[in-house]
Amino acid sequence: MALKTNNAAMQIFVMIAGMLLSTLSGWFLYDVEEKAIISEFQKDIDERAASLSREIEINIEALYTIATLFSQENIPDFHTFTTQARKTLSRHNDIQALEWIPRVLHAQRQAFETELRKDFADFEFTERKAQGHMAVAQQRPEYFPVYYVEPLVGNEAAFGFDLASNATRRETLEKSRDSAKARATASITLVQENNSSKAFLAFLPLYKGQPSTLAKRKQNLQGFILGVYRIADIFASSTLNDELLGLEIDVIDDTQPNNIDLLHSHSSSTGFTVDKNIIYKKALPEILGRKWSLIGSPTQSYISVRRSVLPLFVVGAGIIFTLFITAYIRSITKRANLVQRIVIEKTNELNEANKRLKKLSRIDGLTGIANRRFMDEFLDREWLRAIRQESSVSFLLIDIDFFKAYNDNYGHLAGDECLRKVGACLKQQVNRAVDMVARYGGEEFAFVLLDTHDVKLIADRCLKSIEALNIKHEFSQVEAVITISIGYCSIVPQKGSDPSSLIAAADEALYKAKERGRNNALANLTANSAQTFSI
Repeated sequence: MALKTNNAAMQIFVMIAGMLLSTLSGWFLYDVEEKAIISEFQKDIDERAASLSREIEINIEALYTIATLFSQENIPDFHTFTTQARKTLSRHNDIQALEWIPRVLHAQRQAFETELRKDFADFEFTERKAQGHMAVAQQRPEYFPVYYVEPLVGNEAAFGFDLASNATRRETLEKSRDSAKARATASITLVQENNSSKAFLAFLPLYKGQPSTLAKRKQNLQGFILGVYRIADIFASSTLNDELLGLEIDVIDDTQPNNIDLLHSHSSSTGFTVDKNIIYKKALPEILGRKWSLIGSPTQSYISVRRSVLPLFVVGAGIIFTLFITAYIRSITKRANLVQRIVIEKTNELNEANKRLKKLSRIDGLTGIANRRFMDEFLDREWLRAIRQESSVSFLLIDIDFFKAYNDNYGHLAGDECLRKVGACLKQQVNRAVDMVARYGGEEFAFVLLDTHDVKLIADRCLKSIEALNIKHEFSQVEAVITISIGYCSIVPQKGSDPSSLIAAADEALYKAKERGRNNALANLTANSAQTFSI
């Protein structure tokens, strides 16, 4: 009797132990799968966020392309603007329109309206009334009308619209003007749209000269290059639109945390219920002063197709085959390790993708050297280091002589090839890893040299190297080949100063170098807020 009792107790113990071990093993595998699914889901959202950010940056670059028309401070006519804009739009299908928004004082209004009426008899400055209809713009000290627009077809309602009449647009105009940086609006409904689809405007300010103070920026503002972007179109053109089965994604603007704006919502086409218990938010890099994020949730189908029946099988098999539970747990552990290794591999792949994306965001797509944004970040950082170490920072600003004439006569493809060759040549002129060569904008390049005592030698070497490229330029007023002009300055930064003084000094030197006949390098010894010297 005692033996039977012991056997029964053993059977009960084995049964309970087997069921417990089976249940625990099943739960463990279920949890590992859950984490793997969530990790894969987050990776999908991260990849789509990176793709959307890339697509936006590519489209914003169109503004800088159009801005080259204004590089000599000459305002192109309507035909020239629309011709270039049409070429740009052919490469950027996500852009609704490209526009020129001049600053027009009230005293100039009649002259501006009369000028465009030569081609468009009904042209006038307009504004949208509270009731929604368009009317003649009321009198105000200054106007920012849509003066050029491409394409005009489909954007007739926006033609002549005074952006100063709209509080949202005017606020962004002023921020862009005051900061001298491109800025984007919050989401808006376009005046040429009858539906409620969201869009945003991106403004790139243009000035007479290179104003370095707020007062001068307000005074010398010429106007803005404006890009009109439908958010849904950009979303659709990015790889966000590929293989999105089972994912619900919202694009939001959370620049103001207390007033989050839903920009676009992508609903899963599977029709399955969305699992709101799993929510992942991925912030995009700052977009022209705005903070966008993606918020994603998977559907039940997304989860179910990635979940196996293995946990249930483990529980059932464990109850039936209690004697083999140890060996089975060992196999489950191997399976769990495999899943975990896959998760680690996927995570490493994501990290590498993020590193590649970061590198792309720092490189100028045409020349392959650093872009303006990366150079600004580098200069700000090294400026502070130079203050601490009391060392020098040198800045060279380089401009290709008569590049507009080269571009106009040889074509933009030849112009692009010229920029690539010049950029590659300039990059070879510095050998230290601590120095930077960047494309400053248009046909301008810049050097940032740290604690360098042979700046003049480097500048002279750049002049000779570019001329030695022997790039034919029959329309130059200096030589029959491509040449450059250089303005430079070296500064030992003092506390409280910022790099703008160095840049302004180099820019002033460049201006004087051009006045002296171009194809030469000139130093500036009069920068403010710091000790300056020429080497």
